[in-house]
Amino acid sequence: MYIAITEIIFFIIIMSAILFYVAIKIFYKKNSNIIPVEYLQSMNYLLSEQHDKALDTFMSMASVSQDNAETHIILGNLFRNRGEVDRAIRIHQNLIARPELTLAIRQQCLTELAKDYLKAGFLDRAELIFAKLSKEVLNPIPVLHYLKEIYELEKEWQKAIEVSLKIQSQDNEDLSDTISHYYCELAEMEISIRSINDVAKAKKNINKAISYNKKSLRALILLGDISYQNNNYIDSIKQYVNLYENYPEQSYLVIDKIKVAYENLSTKENFYDFLKSFSKKRNSLDLYSSLNKDQSSIIELKEISEMYQREFESNRVNLIQLSEYVDLIEANKIAFDNQSLSNIQKCLKVYSEKESAHKCENCGFASIKHFWQCPSCQSWSSIRKEISNKNKSKHYVI
Repeated sequence: MYIAITEIIFFIIIMSAILFYVAIKIFYKKNSNIIPVEYLQSMNYLLSEQHDKALDTFMSMASVSQDNAETHIILGNLFRNRGEVDRAIRIHQNLIARPELTLAIRQQCLTELAKDYLKAGFLDRAELIFAKLSKEVLNPIPVLHYLKEIYELEKEWQKAIEVSLKIQSQDNEDLSDTISHYYCELAEMEISIRSINDVAKAKKNINKAISYNKKSLRALILLGDISYQNNNYIDSIKQYVNLYENYPEQSYLVIDKIKVAYENLSTKENFYDFLKSFSKKRNSLDLYSSLNKDQSSIIELKEISEMYQREFESNRVNLIQLSEYVDLIEANKIAFDNQSLSNIQKCLKVYSEKESAHKCENCGFASIKHFWQCPSCQSWSSIRKEISNKNKSKHYVI
């Protein structure tokens, strides 16, 4: 109840300010000193908390000039920002229907109406208006950005590529990484179909993605995925291992893929051989914890204990690995002594002060899951895995 009253008061204050601004503007205008009666009636309805009548009266004005057209637009935008998109659409549609508007005002109204449709989820209507405006307005860059956003929502990646290229050519804005992601999206769609022709198309799109961003981790992972799908497991392993070595911070994205590829090899070489080659490298425990129970039995107990000890001393043991460590103690594979107890206590203390998450470098969006595009600000390649101090509560999206 308190929130509703606060919103009504805020709405009345904003509307009163708008109407007062218009009244003063008209009052000081050289050719007129008469305040339109519709404005006064709208003010009266607003003070009486009759918002719909205020809106109807405001829209019933006999004529709209360039001066008060701005007020209509502001009022419509206010409704849209408050989530009352239906009212915003009514205002902007009513304004566009006025024949006395100048071309510039009409284009501005069309832009706001398209934004109303976008907010309401009517993507097809918003797309039609923005597509038309992009060919008519003097500065199409803002309109093209809205089109780009719509194509992303519709997953029309080819159209998104075309619009992004237009923005680059007209505004000198570097969208290479974004375009690279669009080609990766196309490649993923074609890989999912699993036909020979579509895999070939996917590879072409991946190569285009790399041409726009030579360091595209996503595109390089997809090259490994194509090799795996073509049953070329050795080549896929080479691709994934190369990524594991060169992108240590994102190595967790390929470790499971390496494991699955090794499981499909019909040779003596196995996943454990790969693990041993990285036993002295950073986050080696991530690799060992990926072993299933059957494979882990081939590792000497002393080696397991030493490996865990190194990681504990470096504070690199996560909670899942700590749970596996406790399981090993329970199975008598690691001694339960003062050292192992100290390791557990130290690890729990670290995680009582810190937390691991994926975070957007652009807007701060936090998530347990990795995304190539931030669900909050829509930025590409901005999600990074990090460990931060737990100095305040956070809400994560899973």
